[in-house]
Amino acid sequence: MRKQRLIKEVENENMSLITLDQPAIEAIRKELDGKGLPLTVRIEIRSTGCCDASLSLVSSTAEESDLIESVEDLTIRMSSSTYEMVGTVSISYVDDAQKKGFVLTSSKPLNEWEGFAACNIKT
Repeated sequence: MRKQRLIKEVENENMSLITLDQPAIEAIRKELDGKGLPLTVRIEIRSTGCCDASLSLVSSTAEESDLIESVEDLTIRMSSSTYEMVGTVSISYVDDAQKKGFVLTSSKPLNEWEGFAACNIKT
Protein backbone atom coordinates (compact mmCIF):
# COMPACT_ATOMS: atom_id res chain seq x y z
CA MET A 1 0.00 0.00 0.00
CA ARG A 2 2.97 2.37 0.31
CA LYS A 3 2.95 2.97 -3.47
CA GLN A 4 -0.68 4.10 -3.43
CA ARG A 5 -0.09 6.37 -0.44
CA LEU A 6 2.87 8.09 -2.14
CA ILE A 7 0.89 8.64 -5.33
CA LYS A 8 -1.99 10.04 -3.30
CA GLU A 9 0.36 12.40 -1.41
CA VAL A 10 1.81 13.67 -4.68
CA GLU A 11 -1.65 14.21 -6.16
CA ASN A 12 -2.89 15.99 -3.03
CA GLU A 13 0.00 18.43 -3.17
CA ASN A 14 -0.51 19.03 -6.91
CA MET A 15 3.09 17.95 -7.34
CA SER A 16 4.61 15.86 -10.01
CA LEU A 17 7.18 13.09 -9.73
CA ILE A 18 9.11 14.68 -12.57
CA THR A 19 9.34 17.74 -14.75
CA LEU A 20 10.80 17.63 -18.25
CA ASP A 21 11.72 20.38 -20.65
CA GLN A 22 10.77 19.95 -24.31
CA PRO A 23 14.36 19.26 -25.49
CA ALA A 24 14.55 16.42 -22.91
CA ILE A 25 11.27 14.90 -24.13
CA GLU A 26 12.49 14.99 -27.72
CA ALA A 27 15.95 13.60 -26.85
CA ILE A 28 14.53 10.72 -24.79
CA ARG A 29 12.09 9.85 -27.57
CA LYS A 30 14.83 10.02 -30.24
CA GLU A 31 17.32 7.90 -28.26
CA LEU A 32 14.81 5.17 -27.37
CA ASP A 33 13.21 5.11 -30.83
CA GLY A 34 16.67 4.88 -32.41
CA LYS A 35 17.38 1.73 -30.38
CA GLY A 36 13.93 0.22 -30.95
CA LEU A 37 13.11 0.44 -27.23
CA PRO A 38 9.77 1.28 -25.58
CA LEU A 39 9.35 4.94 -24.64
CA THR A 40 9.93 4.21 -20.95
CA VAL A 41 12.78 5.25 -18.68
CA ARG A 42 13.49 4.76 -15.00
CA ILE A 43 15.12 7.30 -12.73
CA GLU A 44 17.66 5.53 -10.52
CA ILE A 45 20.32 6.40 -8.00
CA ARG A 46 23.74 5.31 -9.25
CA SER A 47 27.18 5.28 -7.76
CA THR A 48 29.68 7.13 -9.90
CA GLY A 49 32.56 5.12 -8.45
CA CYS A 50 34.69 8.00 -7.26
CA CYS A 51 32.22 10.58 -6.02
CA ASP A 52 28.83 10.80 -4.35
CA ALA A 53 25.77 9.03 -5.73
CA SER A 54 23.91 10.68 -8.59
CA LEU A 55 20.68 10.29 -10.53
CA SER A 56 20.59 8.48 -13.86
CA LEU A 57 18.16 7.40 -16.56
CA VAL A 58 17.85 3.71 -17.41
CA SER A 59 15.76 1.89 -19.97
CA SER A 60 14.43 -1.06 -17.99
CA THR A 61 11.46 -3.19 -17.16
CA ALA A 62 8.78 -2.28 -14.65
CA GLU A 63 9.15 -3.06 -10.98
CA GLU A 64 6.27 -3.59 -8.56
CA SER A 65 7.17 -0.59 -6.41
CA ASP A 66 7.29 1.87 -9.35
CA LEU A 67 5.66 5.23 -9.27
CA ILE A 68 4.71 6.16 -12.82
CA GLU A 69 4.16 9.43 -14.61
CA SER A 70 3.34 9.92 -18.29
CA VAL A 71 4.45 12.98 -20.22
CA GLU A 72 3.22 13.10 -23.80
CA ASP A 73 4.04 9.60 -25.11
CA LEU A 74 6.81 8.90 -22.56
CA THR A 75 6.51 6.86 -19.38
CA ILE A 76 8.82 7.80 -16.54
CA ARG A 77 9.26 5.36 -13.64
CA MET A 78 10.83 5.77 -10.24
CA SER A 79 10.79 3.46 -7.25
CA SER A 80 8.92 4.72 -4.23
CA SER A 81 12.11 4.53 -2.16
CA THR A 82 13.97 6.70 -4.67
CA TYR A 83 11.12 9.22 -4.64
CA GLU A 84 11.18 9.34 -0.84
CA MET A 85 14.91 10.06 -0.93
CA VAL A 86 15.12 12.60 -3.79
CA GLY A 87 11.61 14.06 -4.25
CA THR A 88 10.58 15.58 -7.57
CA VAL A 89 13.17 15.18 -10.33
CA SER A 90 13.69 17.72 -13.12
CA ILE A 91 15.12 16.44 -16.39
CA SER A 92 16.61 18.77 -18.95
CA TYR A 93 18.75 18.17 -22.01
CA VAL A 94 21.88 20.12 -22.89
CA ASP A 95 23.98 20.02 -26.03
CA ASP A 96 26.71 22.63 -25.93
CA ALA A 97 30.50 22.90 -26.00
CA GLN A 98 30.81 22.01 -22.31
CA LYS A 99 28.46 19.04 -21.95
CA LYS A 100 25.92 16.95 -23.82
CA GLY A 101 23.21 14.78 -22.32
CA PHE A 102 20.49 14.71 -19.71
CA VAL A 103 20.84 16.75 -16.54
CA LEU A 104 18.85 15.45 -13.57
CA THR A 105 18.26 17.55 -10.48
CA SER A 106 16.03 16.72 -7.54
CA SER A 107 14.10 18.71 -4.97
CA LYS A 108 16.13 16.89 -2.28
CA PRO A 109 19.69 16.87 -3.67
CA LEU A 110 21.77 13.74 -3.17
CA ASN A 111 25.03 15.66 -3.03
CA GLU A 112 26.66 19.03 -3.53
CA TRP A 113 27.25 18.30 -7.26
CA GLU A 114 23.56 17.81 -8.05
CA GLY A 115 22.85 18.64 -11.71
CA PHE A 116 26.53 19.26 -12.44
CA ALA A 117 27.13 16.49 -14.99
CA ALA A 118 25.16 15.19 -17.95
CA CYS A 119 24.24 11.54 -18.38
CA ASN A 120 22.94 9.31 -21.15
CA ILE A 121 20.18 6.70 -20.99
CA LYS A 122 21.68 3.38 -19.96
CA THR A 123 20.28 0.33 -21.74
